[in-house]
Amino acid sequence: MDQEPWRRAGRHEGLRGLGIDVEPGEQLFATLTALTLHAATLDAVAAGRPLTTDTLRAIPLSTVAEAATAKRDYEFLAGLPAQTIDAADAAAVNRFRLATYSTGRTSRWLFSLTRELHHTMITLARRSPHPSPDCGQLTDWVRDLRKAP
Repeated sequence: MDQEPWRRAGRHEGLRGLGIDVEPGEQLFATLTALTLHAATLDAVAAGRPLTTDTLRAIPLSTVAEAATAKRDYEFLAGLPAQTIDAADAAAVNRFRLATYSTGRTSRWLFSLTRELHHTMITLARRSPHPSPDCGQLTDWVRDLRKAP
């Protein structure tokens, strides 16, 4: 999602400022992003949309940005399946759970990361060539970035 190298460097500096090592911080940010997308999808399903990939692809990035800051940490965990796809996903969700129930400095991590996620989604939406970008376009952008040399 970082189109300019300085954005990643700025996020890494922010992570270090929170006392989070960069690699676990990036994993926590990715987990938060996935959980926010999951929560936004469940909200769409609760509003009557079918639980399909098309529903995820139709969710506007602005909705994800709003969900990042409107939901409480524990709400992101609601509705998660009891089993995860693999051990890495399970470990990432467990780190998120730990941060959710922590106190002190660790308790500020998720607050700061949700603000970063909100800012990222708004920035991506503003830069999109489409008038109202959705999660499907986000998926396409990420795939294209991974293909780039």
